[in-house]
Amino acid sequence: MSEEDILTNAAQSITSGNFMGAMEIFESYISANPNDPAGYHGWAEAAMFEIQENGNMDDKGNDIINEGKIQSYLRKAAGLDSDNAEYLASYANALIEFDRVPMAIREFQKLRALGEKSEEVDVSFHLYEAARMLIDSINLKTNFDRSEKFAQQYTPIAIEFAIIGLGFSSVEEAMEYMATEE
Repeated sequence: MSEEDILTNAAQSITSGNFMGAMEIFESYISANPNDPAGYHGWAEAAMFEIQENGNMDDKGNDIINEGKIQSYLRKAAGLDSDNAEYLASYANALIEFDRVPMAIREFQKLRALGEKSEEVDVSFHLYEAARMLIDSINLKTNFDRSEKFAQQYTPIAIEFAIIGLGFSSVEEAMEYMATEE
């Protein structure tokens, strides 16, 4: 079976809801192709779907899927292909999910820099989504109290990501639009 066929089978497993089966396929793919980021990214995405769909605690309250491994695999994929916006965004999104907000922001800054470096890479959707996830994380952590230090520290960054995600090159450019009179 070709590498492409293996990845297709894994993707079909994800589509059919067999996330654990997809993870097994990706694990064997990673063993055979340790320098291909697609295997690491696919495994981690399947793991995230499994957690979202079925939770991540066994009967004893232990994690079924190691979140550190998910994070590690996403970091590996992003490291193997640092110009892949999808890999960078997936890693940063997982960091937010795992409550590692400062690390996530650093990764989203890398994503932003990638978008600034190349006109061929559109990161606006990813940054807009990052803003939404950051605000959700802030609200959850502070119980919607924007006066808390955590909220004050990260809300401006979320707003900046949202503005850039809307297609403005900077906050200043967006403010110019807001300041114009008709």
